Amino acid sequence: MAELPDGTLHDWSEIADEHDWKTLLIGNGLSRHIWEPFGYPKLFDYAQSANLTDEDKALFERTPNFERILGELLTTIRVCKVVGVDTDPLYERYQNIQKALGEAVKAVHLNRDAVPPETRQAMFDFMGQFEWIFTTNYDLLIYWAMAYGGWGSFVDHFRWNNRCEFDPTRSPVFAGQIGVYFLHGALHLVVDSEGKTLKLRRGFQTLLDQFGQPIEGDLDSRPLLVTEGSAGDKLEAIDGNAYLSHALEELRENDLDTVVLGSGLGAEDSHIADALSESADRAVAVSMLPGPRAELLQKQMDVHGRVEVHELLFYDVTTHPLGAAELRIEP
Repeated sequence: MAELPDGTLHDWSEIADEHDWKTLLIGNGLSRHIWEPFGYPKLFDYAQSANLTDEDKALFERTPNFERILGELLTTIRVCKVVGVDTDPLYERYQNIQKALGEAVKAVHLNRDAVPPETRQAMFDFMGQFEWIFTTNYDLLIYWAMAYGGWGSFVDHFRWNNRCEFDPTRSPVFAGQIGVYFLHGALHLVVDSEGKTLKLRRGFQTLLDQFGQPIEGDLDSRPLLVTEGSAGDKLEAIDGNAYLSHALEELRENDLDTVVLGSGLGAEDSHIADALSESADRAVAVSMLPGPRAELLQKQMDVHGRVEVHELLFYDVTTHPLGAAELRIEP
């Protein structure tokens, strides 16, 4: 078990070469650093204040997770069809919730061309130093950064056919490749009516324009986003999807020294902390913003209680290449 933290932060340069960091875990803090509006309130709060009807809101009493609600609605629609119950009101709920989710995301997301080349290049270069990349973000910054460099060695397991479909039987990462996994889904991922996960591609429409719309020929398709909720809610949604469960299992099986950037590994992400703890011999370095030592110590003790590894380090994110102020985009 790692030594107890003391409330201090390392400079990134002090620990960059201290271990052979091969795994990178990225959280929403990186996206918020680059584009401050990504610090939006919960998507459900935004959507319900704008587009969700009272009938829609009633479906969210147990969980604010859009992906889960849409999936449950689709199952209900199928059952109703079998037993001869009118599904029109259910389809209306389904389509309205999809629209509300799409508009909530688009309201806070920026366009690709608004991300400076220097920012995408910096992300591409740093991510290229690792062998494995996991992210809980569902915005498009990481995807755009990978594509900006022509994909390089990055593989995301969606290139096997014309549908860009995830195939668990064709998902190994070979030597020289960098496996990338979106642990909570992403804006460019969708689930079709058969439950298969596909990747959207830019065409006549941008990825943002396509988000929240059903894919061609499949009105029952839905975005793959594990949105707000408890760790239990998230884990239930993950277990119900072949791609997400595969991604989390890859993190569980990963035993390499890991850099955590932009994630506080809080209670809502305890399933991520549990996955890191599966390999107790590894070292984990967690980013934090500088602040009063007492506050830092409290946050560090919280992480220490969740992540059970041999060595746990904490570093000042403002000293990290991707924590540089120059990467920020002014709204």
